[in-house]
Amino acid sequence: MKNKLAQIIKRLLPDAGDHHGGLESFEIMFDADGVKLYLEKSEFERFLSGEGSPNINLQGVVLRMLEEQGLATRFPNGFSLDASVAASLDNEQVEILGLPPRFSGEFKVSIDGHSNSKAFSVKIFPEYDGAQVPCRTKGALVEVGSGHRYLMNQPQMQAFQALDRHSLLPESLKTSSENLLLLATLQLAKRSGMNIDLSHFERINVESAKDVGVIAKQLPDGSLELFPSVGDGYGLDEIEGRLGQLDLNEHGGVIRIKNNVVILDEEKMNGIGEIMNNRRIPPESVADFIKSPSAFLDASLVNLDLGFSVRVLGVGKIKHMDFGGLGQGESDWFGVESSASPPEIINKLVKSHEELSELQDKIDAAYSQGAHTIDYQGESVDVSDHDKVKSILGKVATSLDKPEESRTFPEDTATMNETQVGVIVKDAEDIGEALLEKLKHYNIQRQPDWEAYARQPFPHQEEGVNWMLKLIELSALDDTDSFDRIQGGLLADDMGLGKTYMSLVAINEYLYHRKLQGLPEKPVLIVAPLSLLENWEQEVSLTYKSIPFKDVKVLQSGRDLAEFKKKGEKRESVQASELLNEEGQMEPDKIRFALHVGPDAGVKRLDINRRFVITTYQTLRDYQFSLCLVDWGMVIFDEAQNLKNPNTLQTHAAKGLNSDIKILATGTPVENSLGDFWCLMDTAQPGLLGDWPYFRDRWVTPILRAGDEEKDSVREAVGKDLREAVGDFMLRRIKEDQLAGLPPKSILSGVPTASHGASYNPKLSAFMNGSQLSAYNEAIDQYRKRRAEEEDVRGFALSTLQSLRAISLHPRVNEPLQSLVCKPDSYRTIMSESVKMKVTLDVLDEIRSAQEKVIIFILSKNVQRFMKVWIDKIYGLDVSIINGDTSAVERKGDTLTRRGLIEQFENVDGFNIIIMSPVAAGVGLTVVGANHVIHLERHWNPAKEAQATDRIYRIGQKKDVYIHIPTALHPEFDSFDVHLDKLLSGKLLLKDAVVTTDAVSESEVMRSLGLD
Repeated sequence: MKNKLAQIIKRLLPDAGDHHGGLESFEIMFDADGVKLYLEKSEFERFLSGEGSPNINLQGVVLRMLEEQGLATRFPNGFSLDASVAASLDNEQVEILGLPPRFSGEFKVSIDGHSNSKAFSVKIFPEYDGAQVPCRTKGALVEVGSGHRYLMNQPQMQAFQALDRHSLLPESLKTSSENLLLLATLQLAKRSGMNIDLSHFERINVESAKDVGVIAKQLPDGSLELFPSVGDGYGLDEIEGRLGQLDLNEHGGVIRIKNNVVILDEEKMNGIGEIMNNRRIPPESVADFIKSPSAFLDASLVNLDLGFSVRVLGVGKIKHMDFGGLGQGESDWFGVESSASPPEIINKLVKSHEELSELQDKIDAAYSQGAHTIDYQGESVDVSDHDKVKSILGKVATSLDKPEESRTFPEDTATMNETQVGVIVKDAEDIGEALLEKLKHYNIQRQPDWEAYARQPFPHQEEGVNWMLKLIELSALDDTDSFDRIQGGLLADDMGLGKTYMSLVAINEYLYHRKLQGLPEKPVLIVAPLSLLENWEQEVSLTYKSIPFKDVKVLQSGRDLAEFKKKGEKRESVQASELLNEEGQMEPDKIRFALHVGPDAGVKRLDINRRFVITTYQTLRDYQFSLCLVDWGMVIFDEAQNLKNPNTLQTHAAKGLNSDIKILATGTPVENSLGDFWCLMDTAQPGLLGDWPYFRDRWVTPILRAGDEEKDSVREAVGKDLREAVGDFMLRRIKEDQLAGLPPKSILSGVPTASHGASYNPKLSAFMNGSQLSAYNEAIDQYRKRRAEEEDVRGFALSTLQSLRAISLHPRVNEPLQSLVCKPDSYRTIMSESVKMKVTLDVLDEIRSAQEKVIIFILSKNVQRFMKVWIDKIYGLDVSIINGDTSAVERKGDTLTRRGLIEQFENVDGFNIIIMSPVAAGVGLTVVGANHVIHLERHWNPAKEAQATDRIYRIGQKKDVYIHIPTALHPEFDSFDVHLDKLLSGKLLLKDAVVTTDAVSESEVMRSLGLD
């Protein structure tokens, strides 16, 4: 049988190579590319139907989760894993899949020659049975001695791949840098966990560059010369003389500074190349560079978030500075005329934990660049005395922990005089008021002809279309470049209200309006995440009775991009750094447009009238010059929170697009901070909220400086003020207020003190008992004992917090999965060892009785695994798991897999269950076939939890919606679940404001549990 099976596999996988088998499990085969896991065809069919053995089904859970994340590929009767994926599996996954064990012995290196010698060579020998033996590798497998096979881990693979690469180099290319790179990589592998003896080369101090920052030298003519910062504490003197070691044409590199070796991966080398290609900032551009460094340097390659450091002419010290920071003036950027304030001024400047954290980041950045001073809130601060600064920061932190009334901060020191402030406020407010006045008194001239559409609007959708038409008509009335020209708006409706439908109607009305006026019907551009491209195509066919576009083009690899791309031209994002002259200015005549645009493009021209172009944010970034050359009619940015970072190339490209009107559509106008909101509004309607320093002074700083007791009221007041400042340039509606036909939504919680829209349901909670209560109490007791013995237990407190979270889910959550799935007939009993899962089973039983569908949200992949196996057996289902992070969602293959899983889930008649991660339940997922949600493991950010819930509560939902929050209670005091619920409830979104919620931090939970 095995010979026959091997023949079958050889036909499927001609170069499969060696294999290793397991009992009642997938067969395993290793080759140079990775690992194949397979079954006989009949067994694979039984596995797919859920009828395999418990072990095979458990292996299938792991493989399917890897497949969903894009890490495993399915073939007709099995799965394949790349070698790098196999090496990165955790120990539990290795054990479940029956892969060979890891090699736990020690490796020794044999080094011949000096690192400066071209004859330099390195060999690695594992120690086995007390002797050094040879080894050979194949993909993720290492064979030690005579046939002893082990699965390599990531550090071991890193070491052997570096060794293989070096050994294949011709002697002429074995330079000192290449030799050092090999040794440095081996040392990094050792630091990452590889048990390897590097002999005397362990004395080399190796580090991997975390970021590429900027150091500048002021030249006598007032210009700046830029240098990269690549390591911890290296100043200009160390960096400047070592850059010659680097070959910027290489994908990676290594640089030796003092006695240290710094490894640079491909990303960091690209960052260094970006700085070296834009090395000189002329005197007249210095102010612009400081105000907007991302206009000169690509923020995706160079870390501009923490500013830069500059050697001040005539002072001889390095000063760390912030780009566009709060309260900075525009004179004396380099502090030549004034000396730095002593570090004691920190006591005056810091008024909250947020500001303290912000200041600490800036100080850390300064130290990493070898800087002696920083700019913070308009003050130049001397931070050269590390010990004194550390002491002051500690005292400030202690003071901040005291009650508000007992703090002893001096009054704020003004950073700008009244005249300066008045001018800034006046300019920003004048622009905003002029823009708001235009919208306030304008009524649209023509209502849409709704008979032209295949679907009739809900009342809120008709209102939304009219809102966009007002912007469109006003924009057409004033096509000048005046500061108060109407340019766009923010469609910030709650998720599920039909923003795509409203946008398509507005686009048709725009084109019809142009036709009536005898004006060109310009092309229209849609920019959306990759996962939504097909959705836009489908919506076009569903919205109109007669499609108003000449054609629809999807500007994406694998679709229509090749039709318009010029052969041989680089992506324009790659060209960007090559197009600046010595003065750092763009030379337009050197731009090589990579797409066929403009009248000279002939039949290949992209920008023809009435063309509907759909593309991604990635493509917008990669072909920014061509797309910004086009005279677009309307541009719609879907899921516009992708433009929340003002320093990314895609945001620059979005702001640079030439169009009559831009509409930014997003259900989450503020995802992480108010800075997101400013960037979106500044893209839609530049100048409405002033520049970033003005915005931050007026709306961000009051929240940062508010005490804990007043923070909620300040946030609400700021939100209302900001909402008024935005006016009709933002349309924001909530589903519950707009959809009369939307069924009721009930949030049912097991927390007795549940509030903020949730109703207490005692059936959803129970007091922990038995092994769960014992494990919970033991974790608390261990922490209390440790705290009594040691002064600083912050690290242990964090691990205790994680233990309490896990135990609240299930007391055996950290046991090997095999022990949890070895007895299928006892799964309900095993689940019931957790009161939280017991009440979840009760809810599932009720949902099954009603023949309805449910999503269970779980964060932990481990819990997802055994929950699937348990539920499959208990309810006779084949439960799918949708998992992965945002980048996985945006990969086309994964998106299609998820859509297929959802369709499969919804197409089952009656009762069904699907497991999702709240992280993966982002854009593009609509699951109205379910009307129940169970938040078994809650997300730290209530906005993410709301987004997850929103998968089922949107247009198309016909049944009453129920959100269940099962809760594990403690018989003596508030449990982890209760504390987390209180913290989440205190951070909910305000419906009448634009201030977002904050994620609950681990430190907050520790404080609430008394673990701080």
